[in-house]
Amino acid sequence: MATIKDVARLAGVSPSTVSKYINGGSVRRENLASIRSAIAQLDYRVDPIARSLKTRRSHSIGILLPSLAAPFFSSVFLASDKVLREHGYHSLMSCYYADHGLERDYLGYLISAGVDGLIYVPENLTAEEFQELADHRDVPVVQVDRMIPGVDSDIVLSENKRSACLAVSRLIDRGHRRIALVGGPSSVQTAKERLAGYLQALELNGILYDGGLVFSGELSFAFGYQSFMELMGAGTPPTAIFSTNHDITMGIITAARERGLRIPGDVDVFGFDCVDVCAVMSPPLPVVHQPEEEIGRTAASYLIQRLEGYGGEPRKTRLPCRLVP
Repeated sequence: MATIKDVARLAGVSPSTVSKYINGGSVRRENLASIRSAIAQLDYRVDPIARSLKTRRSHSIGILLPSLAAPFFSSVFLASDKVLREHGYHSLMSCYYADHGLERDYLGYLISAGVDGLIYVPENLTAEEFQELADHRDVPVVQVDRMIPGVDSDIVLSENKRSACLAVSRLIDRGHRRIALVGGPSSVQTAKERLAGYLQALELNGILYDGGLVFSGELSFAFGYQSFMELMGAGTPPTAIFSTNHDITMGIITAARERGLRIPGDVDVFGFDCVDVCAVMSPPLPVVHQPEEEIGRTAASYLIQRLEGYGGEPRKTRLPCRLVP
């Protein structure tokens, strides 16, 4: 079986240059073709088991997400994966689809499978469940988008409350007083924070809270669609809706079109995270845009720093969102 030294000898470069190339590092352009040719001629393959025994590292990072269907999570994954690859790590990704049992099973599997670290978007697990799975295993974790109270780790979040308050305040500035909120379940941290921002905007502008205008449920197209139909079918429908999730916003837009209602015109809608789709509407639908790529890069960077020996206190970083347009 060919070794790195064999590849280096045939390519006319040092073994360290070949190792750097294999681990995703930057190699001089003039060396790329010779290294690739040598690897092909020798049919060289990395032996991950042998490498992990030698270095006590698997060079793999677990990434546990609710889903890749939402553009936010796919963008976070791609940004994280790019940074990890540049540092010689491979990503092992799993999705638990808001299923408590799957979330627990996949978390346990990734940790026991020997990953060097974990990037994790939590949803249903308690601190006790997490510690039961992670205790006695030296695996650094970075929580993303949400956090489990009582779990000490690096955390990267968005400024959910502030951005929601700004979005609703903008609707109020347009003259709206009956503003509905359609968001995720109260068990999800991001949904709670965005609801808190909505309530703060009402309070700051002297608008009384109306529980009939707040719908909390699944983070799904169907929930957004049904919520819009119920809101607009009420005796006194809202004049504006703040949606706190991409899929919910898509359901609201579809329902409005089916009812023949104009956005804006008949009802204003302020969305969350669906910038690409909303930008092509005429006029563009305003949305809260989270810095998903920066979130992914920051999470990966924090994890790499831990793996390289950083031992400081857990960091909790909140990144600002933008209102678009």
